[in-house]
Amino acid sequence: MDRKKNWYLAFFSIYMPIILLIISKTAFAQTPIHHDCSNTTMFANNTQYEANLNTLFRYLSSNATNPSGYHQATSGNDNTESEEVFGHFLCRGDQNTSSCQDCVNTATTTDLPNICPNRKVAIIWYDNCMVRYSNLSFFGRMDGSSSTILSNRNNVTGNSTRFEELVGNMFRNVIVVRAANGGSQRKFATDTASYTSLQTLYGLGQCTPDLSVSDCNRCLEIGIGNWASRLTSGGQVLQPSCVVRYEMNPFFELSSLAPPPQPLPLPPGQSPTSDSAHSESRISTTVIIAIVVPVVVILVALIVICVCCAKYKKTKTYDPVAKSGEDFTTIESLQYDLATLKSATSNFSDENKLGEGGFGSVYKGTLSNGREIAVKRLSMNSSQGIQEFKNEVLLVAKLQHRNLVRLFGFCLEGEEKLLVYEYVPNKSLDKILFDPVNQSLLDWGTRYQIIEGIARGMLYLHHDSQLRIIHRDLKASNVLLDADMKAKIADFGLARIFGVDQTQGNTSRVVGTYGYMAPEYAMNGQFSNKSDVYSFGVLVLEIISGKRNNTCYESGHIEDLLCHAWKQWRDNMILEFVDPTIRESCSMDEIMRCVHLGLICVQESADDRPTMATIVLTLDSNSVTLPVPEAPGFLLKTLEKSKTSKEIGSNRSSSKSTPWSINDVSITEPEPR
Repeated sequence: MDRKKNWYLAFFSIYMPIILLIISKTAFAQTPIHHDCSNTTMFANNTQYEANLNTLFRYLSSNATNPSGYHQATSGNDNTESEEVFGHFLCRGDQNTSSCQDCVNTATTTDLPNICPNRKVAIIWYDNCMVRYSNLSFFGRMDGSSSTILSNRNNVTGNSTRFEELVGNMFRNVIVVRAANGGSQRKFATDTASYTSLQTLYGLGQCTPDLSVSDCNRCLEIGIGNWASRLTSGGQVLQPSCVVRYEMNPFFELSSLAPPPQPLPLPPGQSPTSDSAHSESRISTTVIIAIVVPVVVILVALIVICVCCAKYKKTKTYDPVAKSGEDFTTIESLQYDLATLKSATSNFSDENKLGEGGFGSVYKGTLSNGREIAVKRLSMNSSQGIQEFKNEVLLVAKLQHRNLVRLFGFCLEGEEKLLVYEYVPNKSLDKILFDPVNQSLLDWGTRYQIIEGIARGMLYLHHDSQLRIIHRDLKASNVLLDADMKAKIADFGLARIFGVDQTQGNTSRVVGTYGYMAPEYAMNGQFSNKSDVYSFGVLVLEIISGKRNNTCYESGHIEDLLCHAWKQWRDNMILEFVDPTIRESCSMDEIMRCVHLGLICVQESADDRPTMATIVLTLDSNSVTLPVPEAPGFLLKTLEKSKTSKEIGSNRSSSKSTPWSINDVSITEPEPR
């Protein structure tokens, strides 16, 4: 009986702390520890700011699985800057993506709307994360405007002077240095220090990773300075740009620790005693327990996750996704239900149809809050399957730039696949540029603005977004024009993500639009940022001339728009190449620079083409000297030679009006399974 009793006692003494730890973490991890929104201006219900804030919350939630634990987002009408909302979240550096997502979801769906209702500026802190938004941009700026000090009630026992020195040394010598130099993905560091033989001090420091090294260092130093003469047995300082915290118990994952510091040398004449050896033995035991407990907790958590996943798979209702094995868990917060979209578009009525293309139809809709949307309804037999649908949702949801069309959400219900975009009133560039009646609406100033907007959007995709993206289908019908004729790049169904160090990709499935494809892509399936540059060059020449790239010019033999542009440039007859409707009002300096730039972009060799960064710089100033362009390769002739064993135009669709995706001269080579 005593043995059985002893067994129970041993079991509870070992496992009860673990169970209590799991329960406490579950109960308190998503409980706010502080918030600040009391002294900010307010917005009224059912306003544009409220709609933009809700969209921002969806953006943040959908990106909460970012491995870096950090994401910035912007939502709002580009034409009404006062209505824009800027926000970001920062998860504690030792948290996994599941914990981070739970914390951000709790903040954006429950706590911020209830704790800070109708506030234009707010920030909320949890143990696991921080979420902040404002009507003014704060990205990349160290905000030291406020500091909140949270302290334990227990005073330090023992030598308080030594305790204060330990805290200061731990933070200034290890945590501040490691956190500030953590790079652009994560500025986070932890450390420990032995206070007594049985007591260990645990410390943590973290900055938002958009800060510079010096700003992060300064923010953490300010936080540490708030502890002067008020150290208790534990506490933390919360600032909008950083957090510092210390405790006498392990409050973070020990795997995040820095390499252990070397022991300090003993004073002269002093040698280790048996007491110190005994102390070291007890410390070792403490360390072993501290390592074993988290391992057991992780194993228990893995079992719980496996059980939940098995249950989730049994109850999943998305038939097309379940069949293909695709996972939309990272964008669930962007989901619309089918009934809402049917109501918004009057059940996809013909009166609301904006156009039709190779991937399906586009409808205008109005949500119950008055927001206008464009719903892209993919056809059942569309060449865009689950993979392309997943591409467009996952990519566009993470992309936010004034020259990219904004994705509000998606719907995947039964056999329906729908994408919900912002409504762009002037439809696509090709509908105005190539229309003899309407092309006069595009004066040269407007066209130059469109060229600049496309370039800036592509620069964002290639260099400035968190993902390096190759569009692969840049063309006039995939450039939308807003109410002020500003360009917004659309249709990311064919886009590809590149790794940080990746410069080129290959595919056996060549998809895109005839006439905009770079030679190396059309012939060999090689694509890179330079293949997008080629498409941009074609688009620039189309905008200047007002003619489609497949326009043929009789000159003893057939030549396309690119060859015609080069000959006019070579013969110093650029004005003859310019659209007649703008010849009287255009700036010849700008025209010459744009034609020169367009010809450099369509060079046959990818190495001879500029980057999008050079293109934007060229459009912004006269300081860039461009090389003399060679005659562009005659792509039509090249493609004709390549048709010996390939069928071109197997996926041609009609040229019906659509502001989204016209593949009326697209080529597709099916990829063998």
